[in-house]
Amino acid sequence: MAHRTKIGVVGAGAIGSAVCKTLISAEGIKGFSLQCISDPQVTRNFGVPNLDVDALIAQCDLIVECLPAKIVPRLARKVFDSGKDMIVISAASLLVYPEILEWQKNSASRIFVPSGALCGIDGVKAMKELGIKSSKIATTKPPKGFAGAPYVEENQIDLEGITEKTCIFSGNALAAAKGFPANINVAATLSLAGIGPDNTQVEIWADPAAKGNAHEVTVQSAYSTLNARIENMPDPANPKSSILAAQSIVATLRDRTNAIAVS
Repeated sequence: MAHRTKIGVVGAGAIGSAVCKTLISAEGIKGFSLQCISDPQVTRNFGVPNLDVDALIAQCDLIVECLPAKIVPRLARKVFDSGKDMIVISAASLLVYPEILEWQKNSASRIFVPSGALCGIDGVKAMKELGIKSSKIATTKPPKGFAGAPYVEENQIDLEGITEKTCIFSGNALAAAKGFPANINVAATLSLAGIGPDNTQVEIWADPAAKGNAHEVTVQSAYSTLNARIENMPDPANPKSSILAAQSIVATLRDRTNAIAVS
């Protein structure tokens, strides 16, 4: 029997559960198997053990992170110490906690960052090879999607009082990641693929008329201009995210074993 990479999913909320369901489905993901999960709060049975993080890392070849950004550093340190690879969907954590990337540099581990709810990352990576002059993303969500964000609370923004499309943040990707760690992973991902968090500009809009989450990307180089827009319905289980985020993890896994990988 061909070797199957053992996957451990840490965090079985909306995103993690969707990844688990795909792995244990009849079709599954070629070359991968769900070995175990780690989430003390989950009640769903995926047919695999629910272990503590240390036990999960010891049993698995590849760790899939589906956690709040603030928890990622503790997991990353353990994964890197074990020499295992890691898929990070909470891209904002890589900006807010730069020590994660420092730890990774001193390890044999690799970090894979899926595109999440974003489109156009393939073009951004290609444009980077020739030099990017500017990079910007504008994100629009219903006001309730920003509930609990540190920036909203610190600035006492009344989300329920917003009656028309309103820009509630403008700054770079690093500031956006700190202010909206659960909402703006797309900006972090764009910055990692392009010209970095300090030079990637971000606008965040709250629109009570929005039916979903929209992201507009504009990237310019000396030879190309990329304009990309995507609209995603919020995940019913987590309005701060979109269903596409989980599927980008699935696509990342499939690309690792597909005979033809389009990147």
